[in-house]
Amino acid sequence: MKKKLLAAALLLTAVGTWSFYPKPAEPSGTMMVISNMSFGLDAQASIITVAPDGTQKEKEIDFSRGSAKRMAANTTIVHKAALGVINEYSRAGWHLVGSAPTVISQTGNTIFSQNIYTLEK
Repeated sequence: MKKKLLAAALLLTAVGTWSFYPKPAEPSGTMMVISNMSFGLDAQASIITVAPDGTQKEKEIDFSRGSAKRMAANTTIVHKAALGVINEYSRAGWHLVGSAPTVISQTGNTIFSQNIYTLEK
């Protein structure tokens, strides 16, 4: 019986000590969320997240071509996807601190559009 009580006391002590163990620091710094779109024969769109450590995640967005009305709807979908990513990081404590205006360039028959959002924690 004494052995069981001793084991239980040691277990409770170990669990209690663990709760005071230092937790790893949450990531902080500057992050970018980039929305890319290309219009033309090879229409594509993606949302790229660049973390403070330089790692990046890319999320492809369905961006099928079609009429001008369809392209406008696709553009809205990409902007909503970027907003969703920004809101996700805002809930995690990141703050939107800046955005670069839409950059539009053209190569041949393809037009590129890019928005960049900067977040900090």
